[in-house]
Amino acid sequence: MAENETPTPRPKQRPIVRLGIFLISHSFLFSVVCCTAGVVALLLLPILAKSTYISENALMPGSAKPMLSGQE
Repeated sequence: MAENETPTPRPKQRPIVRLGIFLISHSFLFSVVCCTAGVVALLLLPILAKSTYISENALMPGSAKPMLSGQE
């Protein structure tokens, strides 16, 4: 009777578990890709930050008037 029995299929793993197993099994490649992406991002930062502007007046905390007071 054991010859006619089919093995019970294993339940399918959750996607997050499969992703974790994939990343662990390919950890060296994943590390190289992440490090390369970080270096590329650092090299592109001056180009991407050219249009960024911060007003110097926004950095002076003493220039603002308090809006909330007990004398209303």
